[in-house]
Amino acid sequence: MGVILVIPKFTIVVTTRCNLRCKLCCEYVPQNKSFSDITINECERLLLALFNTVDHVNTLHLSGGGEPFLHSKLADLVEACMKYQDKFDKLMLFTNCTIIPSQELVDVLAKHKEKIVLQVSRYGIDSGQEAEVLSKLKCAGTKLKIEKYYGEDQTFGGWVDFGAWKSQNRTSDELVCVFKNCAVTRDMHGNWRTRDGKVHWCSRSQRGTELELIPHFKEDYVDLFDETSVQEKRKKFFKLMSAKYINACNYCSGHQGTTDNSLRFQAAEQVR
Repeated sequence: MGVILVIPKFTIVVTTRCNLRCKLCCEYVPQNKSFSDITINECERLLLALFNTVDHVNTLHLSGGGEPFLHSKLADLVEACMKYQDKFDKLMLFTNCTIIPSQELVDVLAKHKEKIVLQVSRYGIDSGQEAEVLSKLKCAGTKLKIEKYYGEDQTFGGWVDFGAWKSQNRTSDELVCVFKNCAVTRDMHGNWRTRDGKVHWCSRSQRGTELELIPHFKEDYVDLFDETSVQEKRKKFFKLMSAKYINACNYCSGHQGTTDNSLRFQAAEQVR
């Protein structure tokens, strides 16, 4: 039997639309035009390709570059994932706590509550709206992971600025240091994510590439839909897992996961 390929966290980007315009959005939504929401067929195709290549995923995410609750078929996307529930430990969803979930979504969350975790990011933008969202989600019985991103005692001490999309001209040793100290590497062992089948190590790499804000580095991602064999794709996953750095590190501030509070800022500050 070969080496088992386990991905700690894998995100399917279901939408790049958002109803907020956060200044330090790590998905760079306010500055860019959104892509079309993922369709059910596209999601099913991604899931099939993923689990034909990867043996197991610890946490499967339906999230991405925007607010997932804006996706009109989110309940159906959850059901599509549940067809592979023996392939992952838990399914995680995110919400910014400003969109009231549909009854259809609440029912699906309740149906699969033992397998689902829902991270609720509270930005303090509309406390009445937040209360209604939380009430509906609690009715579903889903496990909630509530993060506070306003006022004092914000999760992680606030957000970081990932910097401009330009080369930092770092040396190899500097890139190794940035990669090693990044929370994506240090704490998450990869924030694997895709929207179109190209699986990247982190959001900076994935979003920067698809928005054409950084050069297209083929060595930085695994394409689930290319013509290479499953074995070649697996080899590339393992290669990235053991990488000393990725090229996207040269186009990032390197502040992800910093313990320097002077490099953290108020979360969810809205821009016009």
